[in-house]
This record gives sequence, C-alpha cells and structure tokens, in this order.
Amino acid sequence: MSLIRELLGLDLNSCLQRAEKYEKTGKLRMARLELENALEMVGLRDEAQRKQINALLDGISLRDQEDAEAQAEAALKNSDHQKARYYFNVALSRLEEGSSEFDRIKSKLDSIPRRIEEAESEDELETILRADVGVSFLDRQRALEFWKSGFPPYKEEYYFNKALTSDVIQAQAEEVSKNPEDADAHFNFGVTLAQLGLIKKALEQIRFFVSLRPEDRDGHYFLANLLADQGYDEEAIREFEKTIALDPGFAEAYFYLAEHYSQLKDFERAEKLYRHIIEKEKGNELAEESQVKLEAIRQDIN
Repeated sequence: MSLIRELLGLDLNSCLQRAEKYEKTGKLRMARLELENALEMVGLRDEAQRKQINALLDGISLRDQEDAEAQAEAALKNSDHQKARYYFNVALSRLEEGSSEFDRIKSKLDSIPRRIEEAESEDELETILRADVGVSFLDRQRALEFWKSGFPPYKEEYYFNKALTSDVIQAQAEEVSKNPEDADAHFNFGVTLAQLGLIKKALEQIRFFVSLRPEDRDGHYFLANLLADQGYDEEAIREFEKTIALDPGFAEAYFYLAEHYSQLKDFERAEKLYRHIIEKEKGNELAEESQVKLEAIRQDIN
C-alpha cells in the first residue's frame, strides 16, 4: 500500500462505501477511483469480488454516458442546440468509436440543424486545423464538433493555433517537434501553455514530460495541480500520490491534496492530511495554514 493510502487508512470496505457515496452525489469519476482502489486491494485472490467491482465500474461508465445524453435531450427540447451538441459530444467521448452506441448518438448529433453562422465558423476552423503542430486527427474531429457547440474549453484547438503565431510559442513548439525526447523542452512548453490558459495542450506536454522522467517529483506535482484545476479528480489524486511516493516529505503536495479532498467534501481525508502537515511541519507557515483550514472544516461540519 502506498504511503498516502496508508496515511488515509484505506481498506476495501471503506473504498466501496466511498464509491457508493460519490456515485449518489453524482461524482462519478471519484466513484470510479474508489472502485479502482478496491480492485487493487482485492488483487487476484477473490474472483467473485473482482467481478462484483468490475460490474459496478461498468455501471458507472454507463450512467456517465446516459447522464450526458439525457442532458443533451433536455437541451434539444429547449431548442438549445449548442448545449445539445456539447452533451452529445460528452456522451460520445465515453463510448468506443465505431460501436453501435457511438453510431446511434453520433446520428443524433448529426441530425441537429446548423445555422448559417455555424457553417461559416466550421469552414474557418477547418482552415485553422490544417496546421500540423500539436493537432492530431482525433483532436481535429473533436475540436470541430466542440467548436460547433460553442462551449469552452473545446475551442482550444483554435486558440492554440492562433497562439502559434507568437514567436515564443512557435519557437517552443518547434523545439518539442524537432527534439521529441527533450524532456525539459516539453516541460517548458507545458508551463507556457498553462500560463496562457491552454490547459489541455499544457496537460499533453506535462504528461509527456513525466513519461520521459517518471521519477521527477515536480513534474508529477505540476501535473496533479493542472488536473485538479480542471476537475480531473481521480487522475489528480493519482498524481499527488505519485508525487508523495517520490518525496514523502513534500509538505506542499500533502497540502494541495488535502485542499482537493476538501473541495470534494471528503472532509475526513482532508482532516487527516492537514493533521499530518501540522504534526510534521511544526512552526512552519504551511502548518499554520493547515490549522486554519482544519478549524474551518470543523466549523462547517458542526
């Protein structure tokens, strides 16, 4: 068991209970994380238990897709075509391309009528997406669909390509293109993109950085914070865990993981992490801030 999981006192039953709680409150990604933790604890020793947990995981994936489709249908009833396109695309992203369910929802998406201005923006985006740097075929297709929906941050491909007109961005993009194994180039490019608010593109670069340097504490920590800011809850927690595994004394990682749990209303885990910081970092400014956070949690609970 990892250090952070031992600190939080994770066990099979608590993971299953938390998964149920998260599912009931609509935090499906966190429910999925708890079930994945449970699977790790079961291991291969109990096939019946593994089947039960996998069935719960399948149910969450199905509910996630169904919720998005239901929101799309509700938007259609209100004649909000942009919102409908957005949620149909969310539903599509949960399905395997080419499956019967994917084709069924894609058909609904394609049946939504287009306005003249939408057709014009589609032509504009197609031209922009002909740029090769940083835009994969799948990115182009997704960007095109989300562009039509009008919902951020899925216009990001547009802004990314616009940003490439900057000399600095262009130079960094060319550097990672010419030297794909240069980890520092990917990290620097990722930081710049994050500063511009191009978080999806920043995530791509920082993920690639940690794949090149899996033992780099700061890479995992930066990735964890980017993911947390974007609501990728389960992946953010995994990255915080990796950060702490690489450096068990890295107090900031404990603190921001506690912050993340607090935002998720998982006050029990947040409290344990804040108390850990207070005990280990006595007299430190971070310990004082953790004490303030801990008292605020207790007031909220009471």
